[in-house]
Amino acid sequence: MSIFSRKTKKKHIEQFGLKIAELLESEMPQIKTAIGLSKIYGISFIHKPEGIYISRGYTPKELEIINRKHKTCFNLTGISVFNKKKNLFQPIKLYYQSDGLTRIEIDNPEYFHKTFDLSQIHKSEIEHEHLKMENPDQKTAEKILKSLSKDELDLLELDFTFEIEIEEKLFYTILDMEDGNYVAVDKKGKVYRLNHDHKEMVKLIADKPTDFFKIYNGQKSDLEKIMYE
Repeated sequence: MSIFSRKTKKKHIEQFGLKIAELLESEMPQIKTAIGLSKIYGISFIHKPEGIYISRGYTPKELEIINRKHKTCFNLTGISVFNKKKNLFQPIKLYYQSDGLTRIEIDNPEYFHKTFDLSQIHKSEIEHEHLKMENPDQKTAEKILKSLSKDELDLLELDFTFEIEIEEKLFYTILDMEDGNYVAVDKKGKVYRLNHDHKEMVKLIADKPTDFFKIYNGQKSDLEKIMYE
């Protein structure tokens, strides 16, 4: 299923993330602090495992604080949400990066807010598994982009790369446009713009990675026109 035919909206995830932060404020106050430093620009539905990926953005000043005080990456367990269909509280697995909710592992992610009552959340024994900042999708993207120089790679956002499936085709994000849209590559190295509001959601913008840098020099504003063509 296309990530762009989603049912669950950004507002549902914002409310859900805040509710969890309030529940955990006494033991993990940094999560609520991080919410005040970031903005959710969009959500994407992912596979393997199924879930929701949350795209966050920061102002330069906020990013400086995040990089200095919120160098974290962890899985969080101990949170249960009321499943309306099963009439019980179901544990779910959450992933946080820089103390911000970044991924929710859940079946049928497109209907997360319909399956669950996101206002009914319980906490039990909270455990967080600290992780190294490793991203398997980043490694895939780096192999695809092996023709690029280090300077060119440094202009991309590969630390936050994730896999998106659209119409049974896989893409790997290389730039987050911070409005829910992305620049991504396929496994052949072709570069596309992904715009969830456009009638043509996927559009080729470069036949190979090196060609992309004929239109991009590190300033996302240079891509704004292309993103909406």
